[in-house]
Amino acid sequence: SSSHSDSISFFRRPSPSLTRPSIRVPAVLLACRGKPCSQAAQEMALPAPEGLVNGCGIEFDMKEAEASGKMKKDDPIQEHYKKTGFLGRLSGAFGDKKTMYCHHLTADGTPAVRAAKEAGVAPTSAEEAWKFLGKAPCCGRFAYDTSTGKLKCGPVIKGDHDNTNNPETCIFTAFGLPVPTPTQAYK
Repeated sequence: SSSHSDSISFFRRPSPSLTRPSIRVPAVLLACRGKPCSQAAQEMALPAPEGLVNGCGIEFDMKEAEASGKMKKDDPIQEHYKKTGFLGRLSGAFGDKKTMYCHHLTADGTPAVRAAKEAGVAPTSAEEAWKFLGKAPCCGRFAYDTSTGKLKCGPVIKGDHDNTNNPETCIFTAFGLPVPTPTQAYK
């Protein structure tokens, strides 16, 4: 026998799984259930290459960087971190960006390649690049920390990050040095 709700089923909204596009959720977000996300990320972190740490914990305050003029919302460097395609633009509208690695910024939050060129610095070794950055060698990436409202350097995990290392963003690429990001971290 048919119930009243069956007779008007064509008026019901379709199941959300039928109407939503498939969206790839980073594994680190799925792993956070029941534990602090930083702990889950550490458990899933790739081993750091020799001499590097995978996620140093340094924070970057985008609001402060905008106020000080170090980086503006319309800064041309931002183009390297914008998601593309329909779903990318949709997620970008909610703040989702491509991966910004720790080595893309100096310790004071200035875009690394820009800072090196303005200072007339051309590192010839990884050691010189890290010294210029003012940071300990790190292969981590920035992610939004909801508790502080800042970007925080955390670990890279396997197959979850964009390769945004290019001559405009990455001091290592710009000066022909080996990039510290493990290739297994890239999508």
